[in-house]
Amino acid sequence: MAITASFTLSGPLASEGGISTQVIDYSVTEDSTPLSAGDSSGSVGTFSVSIPRATGAFVSSPLSFRTLLSTLGPIIFEGSEVRILDSRKGFTLGTVTGVTESRDGATVTLTGVSRLGKLSVFGIQAQPFVGTLQNAFLYYASLAGITTDVFVDEDIASRPVVFQGWFGELWYSMKQMAAAQDCDLSLVSGVILLRPIRKRVATQNRETSRSISTGTGTLAQAIEIYQYNNREITGEIVYPPGGWNAEVEVLNVNAGETAEYTLELSASITSFEPPEMLEYVSQSYSASSVYTIVGDDGLPVPPALWTAFGGSLELKIGSDTRSLIVTLHGATGVPLASGVAASNFSVALGSDTTGNRYSTLRILGTGVAFDKKKVRVRTGVSPSRTATDIGVTIDNPFISTSEELYRTGTRAARAFAGAVMSLSGTVISINRRGDTGQAQYPTYGSVREQVQANLGPTVTYGEERDSWGGWISYGGVRAYWFEFFRDDDVDQVFGNAQGARVFDKKSRRWYRIRSATPAPSGISIQADNDLLYEDLIAFYPAGNTYGDMVARNQNLTYMQSELAGLHS
Repeated sequence: MAITASFTLSGPLASEGGISTQVIDYSVTEDSTPLSAGDSSGSVGTFSVSIPRATGAFVSSPLSFRTLLSTLGPIIFEGSEVRILDSRKGFTLGTVTGVTESRDGATVTLTGVSRLGKLSVFGIQAQPFVGTLQNAFLYYASLAGITTDVFVDEDIASRPVVFQGWFGELWYSMKQMAAAQDCDLSLVSGVILLRPIRKRVATQNRETSRSISTGTGTLAQAIEIYQYNNREITGEIVYPPGGWNAEVEVLNVNAGETAEYTLELSASITSFEPPEMLEYVSQSYSASSVYTIVGDDGLPVPPALWTAFGGSLELKIGSDTRSLIVTLHGATGVPLASGVAASNFSVALGSDTTGNRYSTLRILGTGVAFDKKKVRVRTGVSPSRTATDIGVTIDNPFISTSEELYRTGTRAARAFAGAVMSLSGTVISINRRGDTGQAQYPTYGSVREQVQANLGPTVTYGEERDSWGGWISYGGVRAYWFEFFRDDDVDQVFGNAQGARVFDKKSRRWYRIRSATPAPSGISIQADNDLLYEDLIAFYPAGNTYGDMVARNQNLTYMQSELAGLHS
């Protein structure tokens, strides 16, 4: 078996082609993203490659590899881009994060993270998004500076989505999105890919090792999950959430001082209409962004007077896009009706003669409004088996529709319903369902090479566009190259093992691979129970009644029947 690895060093030490050599051994670990919205597991993936410390086999470097090692040491590989190529499993990309030199063994071991690690960045500010799933995925990837070799499967690319904005870790949020959309997030052929789940099947031979474990997980009577009901808005009231009510907080500030408030909204906004100061705003008013100011005596302060004496009210959108930061500065020297200067101000008006005040701050915004509702999903476990009522409360802002709620909620409930089954072992290949090989996804580099082969090494974008007759769209070009590369002969295992399904005959059920470790000797896997209602329908003869199933299962309970799997 031919196994090679290519390395590209940063800076002037390596030429464009990098440094290539045969590897001694390698291991790649890849996790599937979770299907349950309450599950945060699923790493970006890691690798380990062992190479000879000093040989003449390295090529395409302005300096010999022996010279680089003797003068600079293997630490120069830190942060380098790595391409691991296995003639039987395809290739994958990553970045070196650690280097170990074994002087006795004359080897250098490089460890690192896959290309997906570039999505593991923090402090990301994402704006609300309305459009297609493809464009949302491309937008999120661009927040990490990734603009090439990002792909959404054509089956889901045009799916309409309405997403709130957010602030935090990019990889975590993208996993949340994938779970809500019933998708896998993988690295395949060097391409960061979003695609529908359960499209691939793992195959194994008779010698494949296998072990099944069954245990009782944490029991609970139900789980809770939020549905957000996201919708696009333009110039709608976002504060107070749902419009004014008697519970809305009145904002206050002392004369000459500054007070800051964080206001929770009923929307994730990209912009807001700056509020105009008036002398009167009714409780039910919601036509524009407005506010009023009253002094200690409860009488309205004229806008010109408030401004002239240094008063101000400023707004900015919070980092989560679902809040407004209000900075309120109190004027100094504003005279009251009594003649003394006001010492305190409120963003309010008096509702009656008793001194009661109501908030007059109204803000209109544009973005994505939401109506957050909590839904209880039962697990089927009776109170006699557990005193735990709620196993988990899931708050995933990408869950918008009822379909998304019950699909993800049912999966989460299953984890608290009793027996938990898992499989570990090895497989030999990964295929599309019904196929003998796995489709390739075209990278930017592979397309460029093909275009240059067709039109010359100095071809420009304009020349390529003209070669299409000027009529074809970007989407059309993209579809063409996908079809061009999808029948590539390479059996692309890297990126395709995790998330694939594998059938176990002894336990009579399907499992979904959560973690896969491709290596020269095979593909080690860890998989979770994935037996579906659709599997039962496909397995048993058409026309079976409920009574037929009861008779077939010999009066087993529902849980016992599920554990028994697909049996005749």
